Amino acid sequence: MVCDSMLKSTPLLKIALPFVGGIALGWYCNISLLYICCSLALSFVLLLLSFFNIAPKWKLLFGVGVVGVMFSLGLLTECLQSNEKEQQWGADKCEYRARIVEVPLMRGTNIKVLAELSLPDTLLSGVGRNKGLVYLYFTPTVETETLHIGDVITFEGSVSPPENRGNPAEFDVKKYYYVKNLSGTVFVPNGKWNLLRRGEHDVFTLALRAREHVVTLYKRSGFDENSLALLTALTLGEKRDFPKELKENYSIAGASHVLALSGLHLGIFYMLLSFFVPYRGRRRGVIIFRELLIVSALWVFAFIAGLSPSVVRAAILFTLMSLARCLGRDVSSLSSLSFAALAMLVFNPHLLFDVSFQLSFSAVLAILLLVPPLSEALKVHRYGVVGGYIANLLILSLVAQVGTLPFVWYHFGVFPIYFLLTNIVVVPLAFVVMLLAVSLWIVTPVAFLSQMVSWLLSGVVSFMNTTVGWVASLPGASLALPELGVLEILVVFLLAAIIIYSLAGRKWRLLLLISVMVAVLLGVYHFTGNEVKAGNYLLIYNNRKNPLLHVVNGKANYLLSTVPQLDAEYEYSSAPYVKREGLDEPVWVEYGYSDSLLTLEYGLLSYSGLKIRLVDNAFWADNIYSEPADVVILCRGFLGSMKDLLDVYPTECLVLDASLYKRSRKRIMRECAALDVDVLDVSEIGALMLLPNEDSFEFIGMRGK
Repeated sequence: MVCDSMLKSTPLLKIALPFVGGIALGWYCNISLLYICCSLALSFVLLLLSFFNIAPKWKLLFGVGVVGVMFSLGLLTECLQSNEKEQQWGADKCEYRARIVEVPLMRGTNIKVLAELSLPDTLLSGVGRNKGLVYLYFTPTVETETLHIGDVITFEGSVSPPENRGNPAEFDVKKYYYVKNLSGTVFVPNGKWNLLRRGEHDVFTLALRAREHVVTLYKRSGFDENSLALLTALTLGEKRDFPKELKENYSIAGASHVLALSGLHLGIFYMLLSFFVPYRGRRRGVIIFRELLIVSALWVFAFIAGLSPSVVRAAILFTLMSLARCLGRDVSSLSSLSFAALAMLVFNPHLLFDVSFQLSFSAVLAILLLVPPLSEALKVHRYGVVGGYIANLLILSLVAQVGTLPFVWYHFGVFPIYFLLTNIVVVPLAFVVMLLAVSLWIVTPVAFLSQMVSWLLSGVVSFMNTTVGWVASLPGASLALPELGVLEILVVFLLAAIIIYSLAGRKWRLLLLISVMVAVLLGVYHFTGNEVKAGNYLLIYNNRKNPLLHVVNGKANYLLSTVPQLDAEYEYSSAPYVKREGLDEPVWVEYGYSDSLLTLEYGLLSYSGLKIRLVDNAFWADNIYSEPADVVILCRGFLGSMKDLLDVYPTECLVLDASLYKRSRKRIMRECAALDVDVLDVSEIGALMLLPNEDSFEFIGMRGK
């Protein structure tokens, strides 16, 4: 079979798969180093035994030994990397040295800087972490706005490790930092840092500076906001100022892969180079010169794009393919892909859990396995030049979606319905944009040519954005998929693998059976999965700036706070939950609001027969009437003693909102301990769910749900 023969001809793929499996198992299961060493030793014993007898019956033993060795090495690599990354910085304040390694960005009211942090030689110790990547946050001043890539500063402070808030459906910050090899954050106060020296560079900081020069070129060329955002994302992988609405359009339309600079873009650039530097002869010297020229131009492009990990791995893949041509070897693309994956995972095994790594490798693997046999089975060559191109484009888009479906489902929970329609337009236009963008880089010194290319580029990019927006606006443009856990997503992986095997091996009956199973599952989900979970509850989010409460009743839901509508807090804290549960757009509740479900007056929320008091100021002290409350929530702005408060608002349930200042929280905890009053601290236990039960209620912690 086609699929079997491809696997037999690519031993590197068979080696890479158990290595990846070992890393994955080591990530999800905490396996002792002793067991890993025993597994590795046993696998080596099997290999040694297989060498003593070369009879056919021993081939299986050799294969088991190789798989065992690579699987154990994957476990060992993950274990060693985890032990290194789990080291934490010291909790005490001390003097640090930091070298800025990325362009400073304005985030909210602070300047965010990625820096390589280290302890001075005089403070080095064998305990804890001595160096690592961290995010520094500065208050904008004249001095901080002069910071650039490569600058080295010193400051006194302490590193805060990453932590999740415990809100439902929240972004996993700890996992993101772990995968990206980040070790924490530091807020650097004004006047507490000193510039040690400027312009300390390595190849990566120089690449980032080159990328900034190109971004400046785009800005001077007069592109509008959306065109500039797409152009910088598509050609440079820079999405710092990408509009949210535009990003949503590309996600719904099934064109998000265009926004992530990866193998697709390097492949387009590689095809352009191969077209402009043609040679089909057999002279070895000319072939080597041609491939060296193409690879050099490819790495120059990768350098200008900032040498991001996705670009580097794609450049490595195409370099290996060119090297094979220079050596006169017919090294398969699967072998090159497997070698690139192995090389990158040995260096950093946690890349396996990076979303861009998963999407790019799964898409390329599916394309390499499926496009050739499907093109042959459908006899694409009979459709002519234009028909064949469109057919191949549809096949490529389809198999890329099949290959990435498990990861898209797990990470994003949506599936674009019109992705084939989108990619018929977007992929060719991406080719044109890449060609015009590189042309703009080259002709920049010539004003007339630069203006002409900019005008053409602006038109193409605007047309791409308009087309994607139109597709995203079509009815039913995306399908919301049910949330899946790790074990459930493995079933999706298995289904995708069977589909890929059936397509590549032309097992049409098996493919038909799987298609029927998938159709049945989708039908069951359509009639049951879209039903709103019956529920009537209140969520208290762990939101540190201001209190944020969320009342949910079926699809209807309400957001309320002690301050006016909080768009930023909503987007970060509650929007992911609303999207995941398929709720309606929340209704913002202000004082004086009343309907059949709830009433909010003077800080008192009446909801399902319960009285919930929000205290955020000192007005409670003027209340001469004792007024019991089922739940009292203390928010930012509360002042006064707990004894006096509980005399005015007696309650059996006291909740400390995460918006309380740290000192206020500590004081309240001490006073409550003295009064023997139980307290629920949202900042410590994460979001809380309040479930009304007739005349009573219960709280459930949402951390990890």
